[in-house]
Amino acid sequence: MIELRPWQAGDLPLLEQASADEYVTQIEHLPTPFSSEAALAWIAGRTGTEWAIVADGQPVGGAGFAERHVPNMADAGYWVVAGRRGSGIATAAVEILVSRAFAAGIQRLQAVVEPWNLASQRVLEKTGFEREGLLRGYLYYGDGPRRDVYLYARLA
Repeated sequence: MIELRPWQAGDLPLLEQASADEYVTQIEHLPTPFSSEAALAWIAGRTGTEWAIVADGQPVGGAGFAERHVPNMADAGYWVVAGRRGSGIATAAVEILVSRAFAAGIQRLQAVVEPWNLASQRVLEKTGFEREGLLRGYLYYGDGPRRDVYLYARLA
């Protein structure tokens, strides 16, 4: 069973594991190097629209949406820790995330994904998102070159 629940202090082992994954660390701005104090501060900074993904009672990732400056529009994001990927967890979590976003009044939910990330593209497509185009040089994590991403969206 997959569920989304608020982040809690008991999720520190998951966050420590995730902080070893450079990609997850970049997209989630997880503290590196990992420390319990920094991870607890990260948890405290999560909003009411950001949750831990729980599979069979164990935290395995995160999902959430952030409203944009445009009314009723939000950006979605999700991740699953290495070792639990490829088992349908992300797809199930995104389905829950979409339901929550639309219940909150979001009319357009969008997500960006790098062209190399075929697994994430499949998750979005399985959950009803449509690819709208390529955004050149859209992402920048503060080191290295800007990155292209595909823009996906789903309408309520």
